[in-house]
Amino acid sequence: MKTYRLILALFGMAMVVFTSCENDNDLEKPTLQLEFETVTSESSLKSTAANSIEFTSGHIILENVEFQTESETDSVEVDFEIDSYITLDFATGETDPDLSYVEIVPGNYTEIEIEVELWDQNDQPSIDLSGTWTNENDTEIPVRLLLPVGQTFSLEQEGEFTIGESTSVIARITFDPNAWFAGDAGELLPEATKNEEGVIVVSPDQNPNIYDIIKDAIDRTSEVEIEM
Repeated sequence: MKTYRLILALFGMAMVVFTSCENDNDLEKPTLQLEFETVTSESSLKSTAANSIEFTSGHIILENVEFQTESETDSVEVDFEIDSYITLDFATGETDPDLSYVEIVPGNYTEIEIEVELWDQNDQPSIDLSGTWTNENDTEIPVRLLLPVGQTFSLEQEGEFTIGESTSVIARITFDPNAWFAGDAGELLPEATKNEEGVIVVSPDQNPNIYDIIKDAIDRTSEVEIEM
């Protein structure tokens, strides 16, 4: 097995993984598989496990997903793009429409580019997630994120990437909202206001101080790390 891993730190802990696995039992034609992994497990905010947060449901809306590769001669290339309303179910990691795979051409590639763009067409939140914050008194308080953020995250890498027959190429993007609260945003939760239903809503209009920190954290953590 030959593995190429490209890690893109989206939202603090997200990553893009490019994996090439050759096996006689794989599909006859090479395929590109786009997978979205969502972190729904509980994460501790401080040294004590009693102060923790987890998000288990909701959705993330994308308006563009693009994956491109090029060869030295430009005779072989992959150009896969969906420019539409794409809904990612946070509980399952499944998308509508389905982005599971597309057939690609085998060859030697010298450049890989992946781009993910969040919904930014109107005031509808691109991130709408529901979870629970457990405070130091072991009290569970519901939390909802309504984030109209339209960031575009892209990664372009030059190198040598061989895609052979019967190869499965996986582009995986992992979303971990717990990481957004790992710093100052988590420290402000005890002071956050609740709505009439007792829910801490984080949006531009509700608890805007937490919203601003999370939005800045998304921009700040868009760093690229490459492992070969």
